[in-house]
Amino acid sequence: MLFIEAINRTGIQSNAKKLISREKKHPTISNKDSVDLSSAGHQVKEIHLDSEEKVQLTASTSVFANLIEHVLSHVMGAKLHLHSPEELSLDTKEWKLFLQVPPISTEDSQKTAGYIEPEIHRQPPAKQLIFHIPVKPSYGISIEMTLLLSPHHGSPETPSLFHTLPKENWLPVLNTPYSPDFLAQQLTHYHILLDQDGEPDQLSPLYSHINQSKITANRDLASTSGLRIWRAKNKTLTPVVLGDSEIGLLFVAHYKPLDGSTMSDEERSFQASNLYTKA
Repeated sequence: MLFIEAINRTGIQSNAKKLISREKKHPTISNKDSVDLSSAGHQVKEIHLDSEEKVQLTASTSVFANLIEHVLSHVMGAKLHLHSPEELSLDTKEWKLFLQVPPISTEDSQKTAGYIEPEIHRQPPAKQLIFHIPVKPSYGISIEMTLLLSPHHGSPETPSLFHTLPKENWLPVLNTPYSPDFLAQQLTHYHILLDQDGEPDQLSPLYSHINQSKITANRDLASTSGLRIWRAKNKTLTPVVLGDSEIGLLFVAHYKPLDGSTMSDEERSFQASNLYTKA
């Protein structure tokens, strides 16, 4: 993932702090921009990402993306690379990407009274994983940031890493080009959810728009195909990273998810015509 240049002008930082402060006092959650955990219920929800519906990729977003890249490289035992749409020139193309959000699972406790579960061999229960990451600025001492990684409980199968890795993990230093002052202003804790419920070619509508020479060699890593990462914030889920057998890992956190149920006939026609057909 690329490190986006930070804007360090005092006036801009001051205004940003005021906006953040106001946002904390008066949080607003738009169903159009995220998937509501409390109302998603037990239905599969369709959303889509639109090339026109995004915010600028900032240095703060870049820090978040590099934390994810750092953690994924650690848990998968390979040096992975998160592509940004800007890096692949997708920000200059017109496209739509359709996703299905898995339902929130029912609790296992909802069993018939008196039911005795047969004794069979089971792997250890899935657990949330905490990653402690020392983030080093361009000079000075590191700042510890943490990433909480949870399995998506609406997923039919939990990835094995939630059973095999220890609950707490201390990672190597993540080096950045940012100043100590800039890093000191950033969030130090993030919560994301991971599943592998996507299709191996879930980014196929983008294939025809990408210069293949910009794709890194680790795109064929089987463990990233169909991978989906969601950010949990204010009881909502938004897609952050999508894994694909051809493109690899794509960071999409700055694209606003739109409710698929509100698509017009024209948009659905666009979806059908934009499907990638392999030669």
